Amino acid sequence: MNPIFTRLLIFFILTGLSLNTYGRTLPEAEQNKTKHTKDRPLKILTLGDSNGALPYGWVHQLKMIMPGDSIFNISISGNTIGFNNLGRTSLNTLSNIGTYMGKAHNQLGKIDAVIIMLGTNDCKAVFKDSLSFVPGNMRKLIVEIKNAARLHRGKPVILIVTPPPFGSDDMLEEKYKGGLERIAWLNKELLKVADAEKTYSINSFNILLPVFRNLTTDGVH
Repeated sequence: MNPIFTRLLIFFILTGLSLNTYGRTLPEAEQNKTKHTKDRPLKILTLGDSNGALPYGWVHQLKMIMPGDSIFNISISGNTIGFNNLGRTSLNTLSNIGTYMGKAHNQLGKIDAVIIMLGTNDCKAVFKDSLSFVPGNMRKLIVEIKNAARLHRGKPVILIVTPPPFGSDDMLEEKYKGGLERIAWLNKELLKVADAEKTYSINSFNILLPVFRNLTTDGVH
């Protein structure tokens, strides 16, 4: 992954922990919950796909600039929000979120924040006729995260990072062609989900779109 891209993305993530997409500051209680201090480091679960799983992906960069915090990363190449990518339920985050939350609680003890950056693989060409289900799948995912956290008497801040753009079709493998239009639509819908579910969001798509061609070699990463 291009290091400039990862640095930009981490900046958006850190900003999003104190500001939501619409520029409103978080309530004071939420600011205190996510504030990093030496006495109380944050415990963060990250959910992602290849952009979070790569050795120098956004989660790796997050760990480097937040070394005092505990970050439990569940990012798997090919992960979707709610489809069986390649016919595999193991790549369906919605199907596995209960297990993921259990592992995170066992590892962290509690969870202060959940950062989700998913949606790229849901916009593959093979899922184009099912794209309308993706926002609903994200909403179900948020509900399941809240329910699982409640069992542990927790109420983590949930942050949706919208997936980055695709490049133009001349840059893409066949399985992603036409993806820019699909992911542009999904970006808007995920922001609506975040607002409806009272979670926080970062619009990485709009910020990266004007320069994305210069940040990627394959139109995806």
